[in-house]
Amino acid sequence: MNMKEIFKVEKPMIGMVHLPALPGSPLYDETKGIKYIQEIVNADVKTLVDAGFDALSFSNEGDRPYLSDVDKSTVATMARIIALATEKVKIPFGLSVLADAEAAIAIGNAISADFVRIFLSWVFVGDWGIVDPCAGALLRGKRNINGTMKTIANISGHTVPLGNRSLKDIAAGAVKFGLADALCLGGTTAGAPIDIEDIKAARAGSCGAPVIAGTGVSLYNMDTYLPMIDGVIVGTSLKFDKDTFKPVNPESAKAFIKKANEVRNSL
Repeated sequence: MNMKEIFKVEKPMIGMVHLPALPGSPLYDETKGIKYIQEIVNADVKTLVDAGFDALSFSNEGDRPYLSDVDKSTVATMARIIALATEKVKIPFGLSVLADAEAAIAIGNAISADFVRIFLSWVFVGDWGIVDPCAGALLRGKRNINGTMKTIANISGHTVPLGNRSLKDIAAGAVKFGLADALCLGGTTAGAPIDIEDIKAARAGSCGAPVIAGTGVSLYNMDTYLPMIDGVIVGTSLKFDKDTFKPVNPESAKAFIKKANEVRNSL
């Protein structure tokens, strides 16, 4: 995967749009309804685009606790909300569905997303239980619907891999056998920094595929991380009070891009 081909720049800055709780999830606010969710999403999209982010990534972050097999309502609602939020957006966008890779591919294809971020291969354990994706079934499903979006595979973060396989080998397996277009690393939770040794291990096993930081990059560590990685997905550090579930702070978003441009121009 050529990052510049998809994102138009080297080392793209991808801003997260976290959807509030959707219908059917425990924290959904039926008194505000879907119209409220759309307004929140549209506002965050505008903030990130105005700040100069290179791409957007959407996620149903508010649907705690997460499901490995989301219901049909979640698929339909996410498709509707993201499609409406991006109909006038000119930059690339993608999505993840916590924690249903098949749903992410289905939605991504329906709304012409540029990428999906999913668990693709190996087995992990997290707060929502065992994460046991089947790359063969997922990519055959994508092929059967003629999906063209790129696949960004999570290989660390929010979970722990089962067994004693090294992160280097997990990375290599995701690319060589899972056919991942890019790899994504994360810290222990949203906004948590990534261990530098994990980046080195992923790079060593990546077979040349891009390695993206999915959490933890901020104004204060960008000089360290950006030379080592091929892109950044950022959400929590841009939020008011650095709270994952609050709206994006326009000043934080602008400051992040300003710093990112300074660092990218120096490399």
